[in-house]
Amino acid sequence: MNSVATLIQQLPELSDAEFNQKYLKQKQGMHTLATILPQVEQQSQALRAIKLALKVNLKLGSKLAGMVKPEFQLKTVRLIVKIKTSLPLKIQLLALTSSDMAIPMLVKTLNHKDRAVSLHCIRAIGKIGSRAAVIELARVLESADSQAQAWAAWALGEIDSKPAAAALIEALNHKAAGVRAWAVWALGKINPKIAVPTTIKALKHQDSEVRWRAAVNCGKIGVAEVVPGLLNALRDDNHLVRARAAAALGKIGDRDAVPRLVELLHEPDSYAVSLRAAEALGQIGTETAVAGLLQALNNQDSDVRGSAVSALGEISSEVAAVAVMRSLSDRDIFVRGRAAVALGNINIAGDANLQKMVAAGLAIALGDSESYVRWRVADALGQIGTDEAVAGLVRLLEDETSGVRQKAVKSLGQIGSRAALLALEAALKRQFADVRALAAQYLPDVGAEVKTVYFEQESATDVSGEKLSQIQIASEAEATEYIIDRPAGRNLQYLISIGTPGVPDPKTFHKVPNRLRLEFNDLETPVDDPDRVLATIDDVLQIIDFARQISAHPGKLLVCCQSGISRSTAAALTVCAALLGRGKEQEAWAVVLAARAQARPNRWIVQLADEALGRNGKLSDFRF
Repeated sequence: MNSVATLIQQLPELSDAEFNQKYLKQKQGMHTLATILPQVEQQSQALRAIKLALKVNLKLGSKLAGMVKPEFQLKTVRLIVKIKTSLPLKIQLLALTSSDMAIPMLVKTLNHKDRAVSLHCIRAIGKIGSRAAVIELARVLESADSQAQAWAAWALGEIDSKPAAAALIEALNHKAAGVRAWAVWALGKINPKIAVPTTIKALKHQDSEVRWRAAVNCGKIGVAEVVPGLLNALRDDNHLVRARAAAALGKIGDRDAVPRLVELLHEPDSYAVSLRAAEALGQIGTETAVAGLLQALNNQDSDVRGSAVSALGEISSEVAAVAVMRSLSDRDIFVRGRAAVALGNINIAGDANLQKMVAAGLAIALGDSESYVRWRVADALGQIGTDEAVAGLVRLLEDETSGVRQKAVKSLGQIGSRAALLALEAALKRQFADVRALAAQYLPDVGAEVKTVYFEQESATDVSGEKLSQIQIASEAEATEYIIDRPAGRNLQYLISIGTPGVPDPKTFHKVPNRLRLEFNDLETPVDDPDRVLATIDDVLQIIDFARQISAHPGKLLVCCQSGISRSTAAALTVCAALLGRGKEQEAWAVVLAARAQARPNRWIVQLADEALGRNGKLSDFRF
């Protein structure tokens, strides 16, 4: 093999056609060019290589422009600036250079009249990720523009380097509260090894907002070093700090926190603190924690009792189950409702005795005077799914409230066992018309097929294999109905469900053989609420990989989110774009809009998909 020095010496001897053939036609040649470019001493040869590469592929040429010697990069980057193309694509190309020489050119565009363009520039600077990029982003973070602040903080968190962490640490002492809030938020995205010392120190910051946000970050980091600081934070003067520290200790599962958490259960002035303390005790789940929750069931405050009941529902033990069952007789309607939900949440798999206990408790609650409670009992019985649960649901088919009756039918359909199907068949002869009509929908070959939207049969270029044959887009509630509807859901093979972080998908979804579960909020820009999560490029790449799986083995796909309007339609668009291939972006949009007329795909997810699929704005620039 020729040495790098030899290859560099040969560059002037190659014609443009020979250069293209050797270095720009195949991946191996491109890799070789990327290896030798940093060592090319002649500026003219470096510029020539970039010019030729840009003619073949703009993105390849842009990446190579940042690989030449630093002293040549100003001129190679200017070659990109001179390209006649859309401004968004030009910004993307400048980011691909990863060159500090591109930063001043991007900074000039930060004040562009189109807000989307200026925010795109901030993200582009973040992708460069150098010390110079960190300096510029730190300046933007201190600006008065809230959206610019948000994306600057996001970009600094994405850089995840010591210089980025240093800039954020410095911003913790900024005079503006908003800057401090974004700084601690972004530190939560930084590598824990870098962020831990600063996060622990921030638990004692003079600004209470910084302290409670630091507590949240400690919960995310989850290492033992943060525990002492969190234990101290449980006695903070600010109730939000105490609440967030309790939640963090629950995530970590620290037993030393139990005594103080039990005290916080009875805090009179803050429901948030008692709620977080109860949740934490439920997560820790030791005997002492359970004892504290049992004590809280006698509290005069119904909110405290309700929080304790919900926490006990996360502990799958007989002691916890008995305590929750007793709460089914609580004087407060909402505590009784939460007790029913808690019994449905208890993991009874493989424990026959616990199954009987839970079913017996819910059977008692079938006679509750409030339909609110009985509806939740019907839902809980659907979660349990045993034959005893089916018997309880049969009783509710005669309930005086239509909502309770209908929920009982839906729960039977959700269970789908032989006993449940027999109950549904018998329900066809019940006195209430709504029960008869709804039961028919959940029995095989009785209900009507749900309409679906079909793809045209064309070959895909991005994904090997045939295309997806059918697609359905729905809200989570509609998806549940669709899955348990026997005629409509029996051939469903694929499911993409997008939910709120920390909220599990409905058990019904587990009936679909091939599933992808993603958790992020419906956001198009970062927000400083640490509980709300912005979609990432990794989320979109998972959707694209799932599309490849569908392409190899075509079948019905259902995509859902809470409302079936934004996140799910963006995910469906990503799948369609991947399967239909390049140049078919308009067709992909048409399929999604036909499947869901009210579709308003999340623009951030679509932008990420456009980038991941290399569509150069053709997917994200669509206007409807």
